[in-house]
Amino acid sequence: MITRDLRTLERRDAYRVLSSLVVPRPIAWVTTVGGNGTVNLAPFSSFMGIFNPPMVGINFGRRRDGSLKDTHLNLRERREAVVHLADASLLRLVHASGEEVPPETSELAALGLETSPSEAVNPPRITAAPVALECRLRQEVPLDERSTLALCDVLVAHAADRIWDNALDCARADLWEPVVRLVGGVGNGPNYARLGERITLEKPRLP
Repeated sequence: MITRDLRTLERRDAYRVLSSLVVPRPIAWVTTVGGNGTVNLAPFSSFMGIFNPPMVGINFGRRRDGSLKDTHLNLRERREAVVHLADASLLRLVHASGEEVPPETSELAALGLETSPSEAVNPPRITAAPVALECRLRQEVPLDERSTLALCDVLVAHAADRIWDNALDCARADLWEPVVRLVGGVGNGPNYARLGERITLEKPRLP
């Protein structure tokens, strides 16, 4: 058994260890609108769903110079975002949208992604994304000097027809291939994966 005391590690080393163990991580592909009206798009893999009440949580780190990332700044100022989940067909676009660019540059335009109007928030939805969650910021929880957890209420959920089971009135995991983030990769690049094999078991029972 390999043991690492995260209390003694540098921040980056603790991140590498824990993110390699808590896998797979869903990727929030987030659209927000900046102060000049530019639509920003960026991926975040420190992300989770909170299902009662319907919410999502995104952990925002800061840039190396200590400034807020564009998505975090836009969410703080406008209090609205659309959180998408992408499938394997969109993986390269998700990855490319992680490049740091000036705030006035729209990643959506650079990647040629079409959008659709949202119903309850101002940021648009990515038309090709199989899942889009219209969100409003509920609160921010500072975790330390470089990290903030943003808790957002999910107001409206959109799902592609192809992943929806009308009888169950929900999406079915076997109908799509969501992409997830893994730690590390070849060189400096990250690793990704598809969801993989689905396993269905009976109701849990102790022996």
